[in-house]
Formats: sequence, C-alpha cells, structure tokens
Amino acid sequence: MAALQWRRLVDHIQSVPEGVYETNVPGTGYDNRTQFGRQFGEDGEPWCVMFNWDMYADVGLDHIVPKVNNVSVFTEWARTRDQWSDYPSIGAWTNLSQGGHTEVVVGFDETHVYTKGGNTVPENAEDAGQGYGVYSHSTERRSMKVVGYFAPEFEDGCPPTADPDDRRGGTAIASWRWAGPVLPRSDIEVTASEVVFGARNTSVRVVQGALAKEVGLDYAAAPGTFGPRTKAAVAAFQRKLGFTDGDADGVFGRFSLTELGHRQGFAVRGLSFFDHPAPPDGEVAGHSAIPLPSVKFDHVQDGSTTAAAKEACRILRVPETHWVPGILVAARRESSYRFNAVNDWDSNANGPKQSDGHPRNCSRGVMQVIPPTFASFHQPGTSKVIYDGVANICAAMNYVMARYGVYRDGTNLAGRVCQFDPNRGPCGY
Repeated sequence: MAALQWRRLVDHIQSVPEGVYETNVPGTGYDNRTQFGRQFGEDGEPWCVMFNWDMYADVGLDHIVPKVNNVSVFTEWARTRDQWSDYPSIGAWTNLSQGGHTEVVVGFDETHVYTKGGNTVPENAEDAGQGYGVYSHSTERRSMKVVGYFAPEFEDGCPPTADPDDRRGGTAIASWRWAGPVLPRSDIEVTASEVVFGARNTSVRVVQGALAKEVGLDYAAAPGTFGPRTKAAVAAFQRKLGFTDGDADGVFGRFSLTELGHRQGFAVRGLSFFDHPAPPDGEVAGHSAIPLPSVKFDHVQDGSTTAAAKEACRILRVPETHWVPGILVAARRESSYRFNAVNDWDSNANGPKQSDGHPRNCSRGVMQVIPPTFASFHQPGTSKVIYDGVANICAAMNYVMARYGVYRDGTNLAGRVCQFDPNRGPCGY
C-alpha cells in the first residue's frame, strides 16, 4: 500500500530545491519563464498558481484540483464546491494579499501557517509576494494578508487540518510540521526496474530508508531520488556484503537488492528485470553527443512503435510504466507511428538537402526529432540513422529529461510535456 496522497504531495513539494528559477534577461530583468510554466503550458506568465498545480500533477493528483492560473478563479472554484476553509490544512492552496499570490500549505501551528510556493522571493525580502523563484515562508494565521484556503478533496482521507469542522472528516489538531521524508510502514515493496540511477519514485525511497539503517545514508536532501549519494550508499552496502573492486559499483543486482530487502523488511517484485542483458559498459550513463555530420538519413523498414519504445526503455534502463504509454501518445501525434516520417513545411525545414531529399534540419522519424537534437542527445550504442525507431525514441527521451526535467522513471512525463499527455491536446515538445 502506497503512502497517503497528502503525504506524497508534501514530501514532493519539500524536495523541490529553493532558489531562482526564472530567466534573467539582460536589460529587462526576470521574465516569468520557468520549467513550471512550461509544464503548465503557459510559460512567460505569472506562475504562482501554476506551481501549485504542477506539484499536484507531479504526484498524479492534478485531477482533484482545477487547472487555472489565477488565484481568484481557484478561490471561486473552491467556494462553489464547498472546498473552502478559513483554516490551514496540509496541501491547501492559500489566497494571499486579496488574490495577489498563492502558495501550498506544508505546515501550521496555533499562530503561523508555513507555505512553499513559486513566483516568489526569499523570506523577508521586499517584493509584495511576487518574484523569481521557489521559496518557503511563514505567515501569521490571523494576518490580514491571509484570505483563506482552498482545501482539495484527497481521495484516501483528510490531511492534517486545523479546521474544527473540516467537511472531509478530519479531526482538528493544533499543529503539524514537516520533519523530513517519512517512509510509511506500509511501503514494503520495491520494483526492481525502478531502483536505477536517476530514477525518482517510492521504490527509491524504500531503498533509501533501508540504506540509511545499513550504511548511514543521509537522503533528506533528495528523498526518493537515486542520485550519486544513493549510488555510493549502494556500493557501501555491496562492500558490506563482501563485494570487491568493480563488483561494488553502486548498481543493484538481484542478490544485493533482495538481500537488502531481507535485512530491512521489504519485498522485491519484478526480479525478471535482472534477466535482461544490460547494455555494454558506457551505454547506461546517458546520452553522448555525436557530431552533426555523423547523423545518417537512410530510410528504414517500418516497425512496431511499442516494441521500439520498450527497447529504448531497456537501453536507458528505465521502467516502461509511464514512458511507453506517453511515447505512444506523442508518436501518434507526431508521426502517426511512421518511422520514416519527415516534416518539410515548418520553420525547421531549412538547410542543405540530405541523402533523403529533404533539408537537413527537418523534423524526422517516429518522434519527429530534428538532426541537431538527435546528435546532441544520441544514445550510445544505438543507430546513427535518425529514422531508426529505437535511436529516434532514445534521443527524444534524453531530450525531454534534459529540457523539461522529466524524471528517469517517467512519473512526471505527462505533467511536464503535454504532447505526451493523452488528457491534453497536442502542443509540440
């Protein structure tokens, strides 16, 4: 059983690094352009409400909140649905400064509400609540600045609330403060394909909790993210098991993962993941640019987009769960699943003609990748032919991870890139 929805949400919000996110244009200043605006689909506009929505979308809860970009609009939406409160609760959207700003509630006590939001400035900075980055704040609950709270209907129960009459069924408490990521006791399974370098998911959090007990891993700065620190902890655990030299490489194998589970009380599912041959050395770490002249334009035999997407996931060592459905949505929109598709009419259709008879920079292949992007995000070990289904998809995956901040496990793919989202219209990527 997974962690409660509100708990996953607040853990995720608190994992977003604080700092400047907007582009600073020389002579103009900050321009509202951020990864959060791109994810929402309205980059360049004030993005405090967009940040709230993005946080919900990242953990699969965007269906319980309205996709709007205005504080007054979500306030009215909440009021008409009896989802408005004068009291803070975890995950609630604040209406601050008479609709001038919003942040998400991540804690409260009897005197203050603690929030984190986007399009804002550091605590105590002078900017009337608007700004250029993601930061946390504390505000007195009785302050005239606080208008009220939109309290979404979580599907698995009421979050911690200060509302004595919370219509979601919760019992009011005096305070709740986030004390770091907590591994719910019910999270006792991990999926083998999800605990790979670069992944971000609940399975990684389970493993991190286990590694904290085994080798002292401190994962508070990146809960649920399999980064360099977690990889080093896996290597330390492997050495603890007696692995030596290159065998203690920080990459889970069948024995090291199941043994960690035996010692720390979680089960491992999907062990068949270890039965698939891994790509040769050097091909797992990620893309590696090739010179643009190395790109080839030979046509290929059409094939199965599903099979190509699954092979791309195997090569990149990422789970198929979110990637394959998203790729199929984008491929249908981009090329109607045609490996040899080419776009010779849009703004990219320029440059000298290549061997396929089309200008060099045309979008090509099942994912409609332009040659400079294919070259920059080429996956080692795959074909240099841009029409090759697997190579084309791998380059597209590497691109969206780098460009839009898509996690390696793909859990936020649809939220970050609408072209991969079946619930939103086509929008390019």
